[in-house]
Amino acid sequence: MRVVRSEYFPAGVVLGGVLLFWTVGLLGGLSWLSGGQSPLTVLSWMIFIYAAVVLSPVAVALSVMDISRRYRGTHDAGITTPLLKSLAELRRIALARLQRED
Repeated sequence: MRVVRSEYFPAGVVLGGVLLFWTVGLLGGLSWLSGGQSPLTVLSWMIFIYAAVVLSPVAVALSVMDISRRYRGTHDAGITTPLLKSLAELRRIALARLQRED
C-alpha cells in the first residue's frame, strides 16, 4: 500500500469532503427524510446536517488558507530552483557588505 506523503493531503481531503457533502446534498441526499423514521432520528440527522452546513465554509476557508500558505512558503523561499537559490545567496552577501560599511 502506498503512503501519501504530500503536505497538501490533509487540506485536500477536507476540501474533497466538503465538496462531496455539498454535491450529495444538491443531488437530493436528504430525500430519505420522507421515509418513516422516528422523530428523534430525524431530529438528530437534521442537527448533524445543520452543523455540517454551518461549519463547511469555515473548513473550506481554513483549507484554502493552509494550501496557499504552504504553496507560497515552498515557492517564495528561494529553494525551488538553483537560480533563485543563487539570487538569494547574492542578496545575502550584498546585505552583509552593506552592514559592514555602516
